[in-house]
Formats: sequence, C-alpha cells, structure tokens
Amino acid sequence: MNSFFLFSFILIFNFTNGQDFDDSVRKLITEKCIKDIDTWKKSLRKLSAELLQCGKLQACQDFKKQTLHDNIYSLYQLDSFAKLPPNLLGFNKVWSGDYDECLEVENPNDNTYQTQFCWAHLNLPIGKILAKSGDAVKTVSTTCGAGKPTDVKMSICMPRSCSEHDLKLALNHLRILPMTTKEYLNHSIVPVDDDKFVCDVTCRPVNFEPDYLFWIVTVILGTITFICVVATIADYYQEVENEKMEMSLGEKTIKERGVSEEGLFKYFLAFSMLSNGRSLMRISKNLNNLKGVECIRFISFTWVVSGHIWGTWKNADNPFKIIDILKTRSYEIWLNAFFSVDTFFFLSGLMLSYSFLPKLSKRKAMDPMVWAVFYLHRILRLTPAYLSFIIFYATYGPLTDFGPNELVRREDMENCKKYGWKNLLYINNIYEPRKNCLSISWYMASDTQMYLFSPLLLVAFLFGPIPGILFSITVIVLSTFLNYWLFLHYDLPLTLIQAYMTGDEKIIHILQDFVYEAAYIRIPPFIFGIVMGYVMLKTRDIKIHMNTVSLFSGELSTLSEFQSVVFACWLVSFILSLGSIFTIHSYNRGDYWTPMQRASYYGFSRIAWSISLSWLIFAINRGQSGLIGKFMSLSFWTPLGKLTFCAYLCHIMIVNAIFNLERSPPHFVGAFHTYLTKVIPSVVASCVFATIWTLLFEIPFAKLESYFILKLVSRKSSEKKKECTKI
Repeated sequence: MNSFFLFSFILIFNFTNGQDFDDSVRKLITEKCIKDIDTWKKSLRKLSAELLQCGKLQACQDFKKQTLHDNIYSLYQLDSFAKLPPNLLGFNKVWSGDYDECLEVENPNDNTYQTQFCWAHLNLPIGKILAKSGDAVKTVSTTCGAGKPTDVKMSICMPRSCSEHDLKLALNHLRILPMTTKEYLNHSIVPVDDDKFVCDVTCRPVNFEPDYLFWIVTVILGTITFICVVATIADYYQEVENEKMEMSLGEKTIKERGVSEEGLFKYFLAFSMLSNGRSLMRISKNLNNLKGVECIRFISFTWVVSGHIWGTWKNADNPFKIIDILKTRSYEIWLNAFFSVDTFFFLSGLMLSYSFLPKLSKRKAMDPMVWAVFYLHRILRLTPAYLSFIIFYATYGPLTDFGPNELVRREDMENCKKYGWKNLLYINNIYEPRKNCLSISWYMASDTQMYLFSPLLLVAFLFGPIPGILFSITVIVLSTFLNYWLFLHYDLPLTLIQAYMTGDEKIIHILQDFVYEAAYIRIPPFIFGIVMGYVMLKTRDIKIHMNTVSLFSGELSTLSEFQSVVFACWLVSFILSLGSIFTIHSYNRGDYWTPMQRASYYGFSRIAWSISLSWLIFAINRGQSGLIGKFMSLSFWTPLGKLTFCAYLCHIMIVNAIFNLERSPPHFVGAFHTYLTKVIPSVVASCVFATIWTLLFEIPFAKLESYFILKLVSRKSSEKKKECTKI
C-alpha cells in the first residue's frame, strides 16, 4: 500500500508542478472549462500534500479522511490517463488509458463536474523514423491527426465542459503530457501549426442524444415492422383457411377464390414475412439458371468484409507486425480484396445480359417504353432497401460509436443527413465524392452508372456477336487508355493503402475518386460479364459430356484432345487469377515500380481477373468443373447469395461495432486469429441483420415493384391492342 501511495505522489507531483493558465490563454478557453481544470488541479495539490505527509510519517491512518474523500476523484481521473505503453519498438502508437475509470469519476462536492475520454494526437516525426526501418514503410510520411497513418495518440481524461478546441489549447500550454517540444517549454500560446506538440484532440461520445429525426425514423421502422407482423399473421390464417376449404370444396374452387381476392390485399400480403421467408429460401428448379453465381457472390462478400477489417487494423497498437506481413506473399489474398468488387461488377453484367437479352429484340429496342421500364426497374428494385438503410445508418449508426476506440466515422453518418440526396441520385462517387454518406456506397453509384450505359452494349449484341464484341473491346480500350493517362500524369500509387501511407490528400483524392471509384475505370469486368452472359445465352442448349472411362481406355483420341483443351483453360484461368493477386507483392513489399508498370498492372490485372471468372462460369455451367462445380452449385448458396446486397450495405457498421466492443486498442495477432475473432463474427452478424432487412424492405418492395411494372406493361399492351382494333 505504501508503494502505491508513493507512486501516486510522484504522479501527482509531476502533474501539479506544471504551470497555470496565463491571462492571454484564459481568453481563448471557455470559462467553465478553465474552472473545472483549476478545480481538478487544486484537488490534486491537496491530495499530494496529504500523500507527502503519509510518506514522511508512515502513518496513513492519520490522513484527514474528509480531505481524502473530497479529493480522491482527482487521482482516479489522473490515473485513467495513458501511461507509457509496451512495444514501443514495435511502434505502439495508441497509448490508451482506462476508459471506464475515466467516465466513472465523480466529484463529491460538485455534481456538475463530469469527465470525458479524449485522445491527444501528438506531433512526432514518425515518418522520418519509419523511413529508415524497412522498404515496406519507406513511403510513409509524417502526418498528425485522427486517422492518419503515423498518428501517435495518447488518451486523456478531462472535464466534459471542455471542447476539443479548448483541450488542444490547454495541452499545448500546460505541462500536462509527459513530453515537451521547444514551443512547449517556452510556453508558446499559439505556435506554428507544424510545431504544435498536440496537433488535434478528439473526444469520444459520452451519451447518445436522439433528435427529432431519430424519433421519426423509429416510428417509421416500428410501423413497417407492425405491418409485416400483421401481414404475416393474415397470410398464415389465409393459408389455414385455404387448406380447410381445399379439403371441402376442392382445389379448383380455391383457385377461383384466390383470383377473386386479388387487389389491395395482395399488396398488403407482399409484406408477409412468412411468404417472403419462403422466397428467400426458395431454390429455383429452372435448368436455365446459371449455377455457381450465388456462391461466387457470397464468397466475394466475405472477401469484402475481410478487406475492410484489414483496413481497420491501421488503428492497431502494433502496426509494425502488420507492416511485416507486407513481406509475406500469402497475405496478398487479404491485401488485394479489391478484386472482390470487380467480381461484383462482373456478376452484375453477367446477370443483366443473360436475363435481359432473351426479352429484347430489334423492334423492342426502338420502343422508348422498354428502356423507361428498364431504368425504372433498376431504381425501384434497389432504392427502397438502400434508402431505408441510409436513413437507419444516419440515425441509429451513432449508437455503434461507443468505447475508447476511434473506429466509427461519425462524419460519414452526419453527411447522410446533408448529402444523402446524392446517394439517391447515384452520383455520390462523382459530385463532391469527399463529402460522402456511407462510404462503401460508391459501389452502388458506379454499378448504376454502368447499368445506365449498358443499353449500348446490349443493343450491339442484337446485331450479332461481332458488333457486340467489337464495341465491347472499344470501350475496354478507351477505359484502359484513360487508366494509363491518370497514372502517368499524376504518378499515382497502385493501391489505396499506399496512397494513405503517403498522407498526401491530393494523391488520395485522385486515386480514390478518379480511379478506384470511377465507373469509367472499373467498367471492364462489367463488360466482360455482359459478353459472358451473351455467350452463356447462346450456348444454353449445348452440353458437353466427358467420358472419362473411354478416355482412360484410349478409345477416343479426340476426347483426350478435348480434355487437354479443358485442362489448359483451367490452367490459364488459374494462372491469370493468381497473377492478378500476387504480382503486386514486390510493390507492396516496397520495391519501386515505374508509373508505366503501375498503370499496366492496374489496367490489365482486372482484365485477367475477368477472363478467369468467365472461364469459371462457363466451366461450371457446361459440365467442365467436376467437384468444384458441384460444390459451388449446392443449394445452400442460394439464400446466402440473396442476402449479399443488404449484408454489403450493413457490414461496415457491423465491423466497427464488433471492434468497439473491446476496451483496449485493436491488437493484430495473425490471419487465423483475425478470421476467427473478427471476420466470421462480422459475416454472421451481417447476414443476420441482412435477413431482417431483406424481409422488412428488400423483398416486400421488390414484390410491389414487380406488381407495378407488370401493371404498367399490361396497360401499355392493352393500349396497343385498342389501336390495332381501330385500324
């Protein structure tokens, strides 16, 4: 106990020995903040005097109990500050104190005195130090501030009456933190920005205060949930009644009765979770459906989740261990999760051409109504679930921003209230992309923009494969040429990881907004998907069977030759996919690539990846995939694939919430540990949330959309019949 008091005394003495506020500083900080800081320091001084007396007399029992009772809170507040952490040689840049101890501080003499857990971001020359430690980090620049790659921060526990601006001024003036700079020692009030010891202060939210929008959204969500529950009950009782009547009146009478009950009740039953749940779990028996698509879609979604979790490790307390994995080639699968998005673009083009081209003819292509319905279907199909989640994210998302770790992007949520209209117009990746709402929604905008362009490609294939392929090649060449121009003109890094490591906002802006999120750069996989959809449509009735018995007996040499071609296609596909992922390893390791090399990789790696996917789809659906095709065609992939849209929307919120459950900074252990403790729980939780969102919003409004489109098309057809009758 004596050693504890001695340590406490040393800690308090070092803190209280600092200077007080100058008059010039007091004018810049709010009065309540200064008062609370002064109160805290006075309490520490009183407590320090008593601890000193205890240390001299060795008689702790003679403490003035009242003084100890009145001032012990100040010691708990100071104790919750960050201390010098372990693993400094591993570049532990997150110095965290005790979050719960800080928030539990209570001043018995002042009920209005409350504390908050904040981070002081220190201005240290980390980039220069890291540049000498290895090739993998030589591009890291010194940047100070929340979210920066070399952000060194330590937690502080300060009065809640102080704003972040107040604390920044106070910390740069008082000797509170255990380090100094030239300006710090000279007590400079307003030093040059680059010389400030504390460049930024960010405080964690203490409580959630719902606004009027929160309650409006709560009422809307409650109303829709109530409608779904009532519709489910009505649907259930209708099924029970129909079963009873079928036993007594017969199936024909039931069908006639069902027709007579169509109308508003049909639209109401669109919200039935009973029938919608069956739709979610239903496995189509249509032999013309493409196999393996749902498996690829779900696996790509898990890849997206793992990639975003990798990005979250930038907040880890052992970044050197994370940087070390850049030297390990196997981790490129994790680092290059960007290809999962290219897979989504490919599948989008594939399913569009495969499902729409059979309905399209040259005569229909001349009808503006066809294209009006084409675009209207896209908007009505995606927007309800998309819009409802954006609203939910903007109002309920802040509830996930708890605990000491700065992982949740509050600004992202606030932007949804100001700039959410850009998402509804699907232009959020074009118009002021830095002011984004739900950052991952850039994919929705890019995919929709490709969809808007797709009629040109679809119509080209109406005139035959040669015009379609030639036009597709032209668009890919133009996209690749633009890709080369951007990389050569701006000398861009290859990946967003490298861009963020530079700390150059201009480079980050150009790479992310004009390359990574741009539809005109990302469109090649989408075009490959459209071409492959056309190929699968034209070869739909062709089935290739391989007689392995005849092959091994040597009876059919032509079959052996054909199998060699199939094997060669698999080998080429395998090489292209692995090459796309692992070729970049030397660059991630720190080797220098010329702008031409970077541009070539960025452009042609996605083309190679698309070719590999094209063969995979063809092989699975044309009997050339063996056990791989059988596994990827299993029925359990279907409901999982249907959930990926809503799961993609919510997964970033889920990932941040799971990381925020911890009271200590994120600590990277390894790939297996990450998948076991972060990726799998995030995927499962996202699928659970997506199931609810799919049943409440996606499927009900998709049914209403289909009813509306069907009614619109039938009305157009009836009008044409009337015109023909008049003629």
